[in-house]
Parts: sequence; C-alpha cells; structure tokens
Amino acid sequence: MEDLILLLGRFHVVALHFPIGMLALVAALEIYFSFSPRPRPTVLSSIWFLGLLAAVITSGLGYLLSLSGGYNEDAVNLHLIWGAATTFIALIGWIAFSLVDRRGKAWSLVIGGVQLATLSAAGHLGGNLTHGPEFLFEYAPDSVRELAGFAAKPAPRAPVSDLAAADVFSDVIYPLLELRCVTCHNPSKSKGRLLLDTYDNILLGGDSGLAIVPGNLSASELSVRINLAPAHDDYMPSGGKTPFTPAQAQVIDWWILSGAPASGSLAALNIEPATLALIADAMDSQVTVSNLNELGLPFLPKLPLAVIMELENLGFDATPISEKTAYLDIDFYRLGEDVISEEHVTALLRARDHIARLNLGNSGLQDHHLAVIAQLPNLLNLDISKNPISDEGIRHLRNLPQLEILNLHSTRITDAVLPLLDKLPNLERAFVWSTAVNLDSTVDRPYLQIEPGFTTPIPQDEKPVPAPQPER
Repeated sequence: MEDLILLLGRFHVVALHFPIGMLALVAALEIYFSFSPRPRPTVLSSIWFLGLLAAVITSGLGYLLSLSGGYNEDAVNLHLIWGAATTFIALIGWIAFSLVDRRGKAWSLVIGGVQLATLSAAGHLGGNLTHGPEFLFEYAPDSVRELAGFAAKPAPRAPVSDLAAADVFSDVIYPLLELRCVTCHNPSKSKGRLLLDTYDNILLGGDSGLAIVPGNLSASELSVRINLAPAHDDYMPSGGKTPFTPAQAQVIDWWILSGAPASGSLAALNIEPATLALIADAMDSQVTVSNLNELGLPFLPKLPLAVIMELENLGFDATPISEKTAYLDIDFYRLGEDVISEEHVTALLRARDHIARLNLGNSGLQDHHLAVIAQLPNLLNLDISKNPISDEGIRHLRNLPQLEILNLHSTRITDAVLPLLDKLPNLERAFVWSTAVNLDSTVDRPYLQIEPGFTTPIPQDEKPVPAPQPER
C-alpha cells in the first residue's frame, strides 16, 4: 500500500499542469469577456468544471506526495493550503459562472483575479519545494531580491584559474555537491532529513546515518551511495538525475579520506600531481593544472616524521620552510665538533626529494661528497662555503637544474668553474668572494657576486690591517 501511495504521489508533478493551464485561461477569459461586447462563450462553463476536477485530483496527488517526506514541513503545509484555496476558488467560479449564472464585471474581476492570485501563490510555493525558495529570484538584481524578501546575493567567488590557489571545499567539493545533490538536500527539501548545503550541515548527516566520516569511506553514506551501481535503489543522485562522473566520485572520496577539510588551498595540502589532474577533470573547467607550489617546486606529501628524526639524530637541523610546503631547510649544525662524514652525506638521500635548502658551510665537505648532493633534484639553495671544494667537485653540480643560489665563498675554486656555473639554467646568484675567481669575471656574468670581504674592528692605537682581497 505504501508503494502505491508513493507511486500515485509522484504523478502530482504531471497532473499539476492541467489545472494551472485551464484555470488560468478561464479566469483570464472571464475577465476579458466581462469587458467585451462579444457574448461569453458557453464553453467556459465546461472549462471551469474541468479545471476544478483537475485541481481536486492534483491536490489529492500532492497530499499523497507529501506523505513521502523529505520536504520542509512548514513549506509543504503552506503549499497545501494554497493548493486547497486554488481548488476552492475554482469551485466558486464553476458555481457562480455555470450553475447560478452570475455575470458582470465585479464577479469576473473578483473571482477571476483571486483565482489567478491563488494559482500564482500555489505554483510559486510548489516551485520553492522543488527548486528552493530563491529559484525565481536567484539571478535577479539585488533591488528586486530585496523587494521579494531575499538578502542581496553574496559576492561570487573568483573563478579558479590555478588549482594551487583553489579552496578544497568552497571551490572543489561544494560545487560538485551543489551540482548533483543540493537540489534535493536543502532547507526547503531535505530528503531523508539530510542537508548538504553547508559544511556544518553535511557533518550532521540524516536518517540513514552520517553523510561523511572523515577518513572512513565505508562509514560515509555519501561515498557509499554515489559509488553504487546506478540501478541500485539507494544510488544517489536518484530520480534519473545526472550522476557523478567517475572523476567527481573519486575526488569526493579523496576529500573524505583526507579528513574532509573545511577549507585550505590545494597548495597547502601538498597534493600529488596525479590527484591535481583528477580534480581538474572533476571540475571540468579551464583551469591551469599547476603542480608547482610557492617555491616553484612540485607538490609533495609531507616527509615521514621518522625520517626527519633520523636526520636530527645525525646532527642536522631539518626545518620545514613553511606550513604550506613539505620542503625542508637543512643545516649541519655541529660546527667545531663533528666533520661531516660519508654517513651524514648519504643520510640526506633519505629526504632526497624534500630538500630545497641545504647549508653545509664549514663542515669539512669534500669534492666527492658533491656527487651525492647532486642527487637532490629539488635543491634551490646550496651553501658549501668555507670547505676545501675545488673545480672538480663543482662539476657534479651540473645535475642540479633547480639550483638558484650557490654559496662558494672561501673555497678553492678558480675561473675554470665558471663555464660549469653558466650551464645551470636557474642559477640567479653565486657567491665566489675569497676564492681564486677573477674579479673581471663578473662583467659578463651578472649572477656572480664577488666581494672584497670584511674588516675586523681594531683598537685605535693599532695600525689598521687592510681587508683581504680575492686571490688572483
């Protein structure tokens, strides 16, 4: 019996077009012919009866549909009241114009005008139930929206031009839910008492359980239902609505597994390039799929804490460059106690991809150690100053395409190293003072910085000692 009620109730959305068309037409014609010299057509009486019959049937089907639940109770009751009023006025019109043969402008204007008003109100409230209360005025100017009792439209979010800057919920997840889910899960039409219109409401869940459980797909009803076979009774979105694409479903699952963050840029989440490409596919928009963070380096997941602790225990200070990136700034800080060893240098390979800045100045670094350093593909800033490094060691660094800053002061390099530095594509600065590099070499190499060194303050009664000059 319950299935029969639900089946019949669904026909409300088909039947409602008949009373709307017929009653609006007959009400308008009654007003027209009351002012027209032409005689009133007798067929209007039949249209009143058919419109009344259609209104009775439609109202009954609407009541059956309301029993299925999933709608705002106050909105449903208001729609039912105006639907009943429409039917009652249709009855009055049929009796007045057909049975007792009332005529005249006053009768036509009152009954016809009220009939048009109740039809409009009932239709509008029905549209609100289906599409939300702001459907008619969603794109209206703010002045019109305010007259209709709605707040001014919020300022639209700037379109996403680079995924790195997109907000994970506002720009990625919510637009997908709005596209596929919110029409049935909003304050006016909350099927299963589930609201998906805000982040907080999503967390509340509905009659079937929690929509999302951060980190747990099997316990998240949203994930379970959008991944069912389309023919399944519990598949969402239901009712033949356009389903999520495979990419969209995967992105929602990724979001849940990532802890369902309420905000944060994709750059801050250190998303892998493959996931970024998946998100771009799900959004189906012309965005730049940048896999570079603010350092100009590929996004990487955070390095396991155990690896960082291993480096710390060996005498390195491993610090994240910022909260938004997984890249590290590493210093060998046991100056004056330990000289860097093979074990130290080799250990850096455990954080191979995550090292962006490396300070090994005055550590006893040797030429052959640079063959290991050259295996750090994302190294941007390297300080190997005050070490016995020669031209031969620098040859290894030609495999560092990202390198931007290189500190070589107080090393054993000569002019022979300059052609090697010229081939580093991103090199912006190279400090070579207190080396055998010729001062004249800077003329055609703006990235080179050769300085005379510094003087040490001395007592006034002693003779000043000139600052050391670069070796020639």
